[in-house]
Amino acid sequence: MHFRWWNSFNLLAVILLAVGIWGGIRGTSMVFDPGRAPSGKEWILYVVAGALMLVNGFLPSSSSPDDEQKNNSGKAAAAAAAPPAPPATETKSSTDTTPAPAASE
Repeated sequence: MHFRWWNSFNLLAVILLAVGIWGGIRGTSMVFDPGRAPSGKEWILYVVAGALMLVNGFLPSSSSPDDEQKNNSGKAAAAAAAPPAPPATETKSSTDTTPAPAASE
């Protein structure tokens, strides 16, 4: 089973949500900002950050390896089904006096 939704954003979101919820239950003894007087509302930042990371983790990425493989196989099938292009023909006008380029080896 492929857990595509389980990525580092969701893992960190779960950790932040757990710390934030536990901090809301325990109060200032669990979550505090060193060097500042505790206000008792620091846990809200953890909950908000965890929720944002959870939303970010569930959003689809711009391209995943599975999507790229499907797109590439679809393009190859479309190219194989397309009729071949007619060969390009070059015509030289009778007024053109420039010499043809020399072949290099």
